Amino acid sequence: MAKRPKRPKVKQEPKASSQSTGSKITLEQIETTPWFLPVLGALGLLMGILLFDSNLSLSGDNAQFINLGRSLAAGYGLSETLGDTPTPHTKYPFGFPVLLAIVDSIIPNSLIALKSFVLLLYAISLPLIYKFIRHYAEASLSLCVAILSLVSKPLLEFSHQVMSEIPFLPFALLALILFQRAHENESTKILLFAILTSIAAYYIRSAGIVLVGTGMIFFALHQKWKETGIIAGGSLLLALPWQLRNRALGGNDYVNQLFSINPYDPEEGLLTFGTFIERIVTNAQIYGLRIIPDVFVPSFATQANVILGLIFTGLVLYAIVIGLQKRQLPAVFLVCYLGLYLLWPQVWSDIRFLIPAIPILFYAFLTSISNLTQKINVSATQKAIVITFLIAFASNSVATHELSERNGQFPPNWKNYFDAGEWIKNNTDPNIKISCRKPFLMNAITNRKSGGYIWESPDKIIADFEKNNIDIVIVDNIGFRSTPEFLFPAVNTHRDRFDLLHIVRNPDTYILKFKKKPSPSQDEG
Repeated sequence: MAKRPKRPKVKQEPKASSQSTGSKITLEQIETTPWFLPVLGALGLLMGILLFDSNLSLSGDNAQFINLGRSLAAGYGLSETLGDTPTPHTKYPFGFPVLLAIVDSIIPNSLIALKSFVLLLYAISLPLIYKFIRHYAEASLSLCVAILSLVSKPLLEFSHQVMSEIPFLPFALLALILFQRAHENESTKILLFAILTSIAAYYIRSAGIVLVGTGMIFFALHQKWKETGIIAGGSLLLALPWQLRNRALGGNDYVNQLFSINPYDPEEGLLTFGTFIERIVTNAQIYGLRIIPDVFVPSFATQANVILGLIFTGLVLYAIVIGLQKRQLPAVFLVCYLGLYLLWPQVWSDIRFLIPAIPILFYAFLTSISNLTQKINVSATQKAIVITFLIAFASNSVATHELSERNGQFPPNWKNYFDAGEWIKNNTDPNIKISCRKPFLMNAITNRKSGGYIWESPDKIIADFEKNNIDIVIVDNIGFRSTPEFLFPAVNTHRDRFDLLHIVRNPDTYILKFKKKPSPSQDEG
């Protein structure tokens, strides 16, 4: 069988002869130089450095990843080490914590080192973005996608956070590139590398399972059933050990939470058919009318988001339909990836989940503009793309500038929470145990054993403090309802069980010493 061409036929600009252009250099010539892709990566590194924030993210997830990485580096395995005994972890896969453990082993206890490692992975993604999009678009449009990815507020905001979205991105892009090449070259060897890369992405971020689905659907659309079977069988074998390990430990937390109406309130029960449909509709509204516009024009007024959402989501859907008709990989990936988050609990719906898809969303947006204007007026196509690109570029640049001005700053309530952690770190015994909201963040700040508190009656909370040998309780002001609803009543009902150690003012954050009841042996003594 004859080999397929290495790149699908796309409409390329004719190469001009030296007689007609003189010394003019085209983008097609520039992209073949050995320095072109490294320059894209260097620009990504520069933008990441300019937007770098050395502080922890307010998300507890980044502190949990740090805890898992340090647990691996310390030899405790993939375990949470907040309490007295390491507890095996089953929520996040081990890939990203392993990478963090390697960094932590080289530069111990350095948050800056961990954040810099994530930034490096962001920089590596930029050349991969260009390479992947270049399979389907002209050099100019591919460069537009890469440039928008360079100034994208969400991408830059997460470019240095110790979260799995950015580390997942280069692996996902590389897997897609390899799937495309395996298809073009009809190479089983390249396909096997694509499967390995997809599973590596899956072990970095659970959403990587969509890469397996993407590969299977893509090859099935091209009626390559053998390749589809290889992807299914190979991926199953490579993912099975992780599934068996989690099953032995009680099951994967994500799977359990996926079937809950509200993962934060188990009393609401499990999904029914009606609540499942409601979830899909709600997520479609959240992503389609609010989040997707923020990807393209994040600086625009929020009250215009309904109109913008209909426009931008419509353009993305149009690109997906056209891409599926052409059996193109980007469209298949977007269907699988966006489809996953329509099924996700709506309490988690957030722009962070779109981070790995943002470059391909940029491509879908620009290619829709190109296709639509070609149908109306071919001569206006280039102008339309330039104008659309400039609007998205300007809006993302403004939003990114605003982001840079907020770097290093916390809202007052969060600043006081972190200041309370610093006080505990500097003024208490290293062996104390803390009860607080967001224990992973407090553990990352104080390097003390930390845990949450149960959402129960005051008497049950106090009994739980006794059971877990708690020394310090933090009454925060960071805005979660559990503190006023459960912790305040417990402290007020049992005021005699607490001593005030320190207050961080405006808004007030209290550091309280919990007075434990003496044990029977102490009473006898």
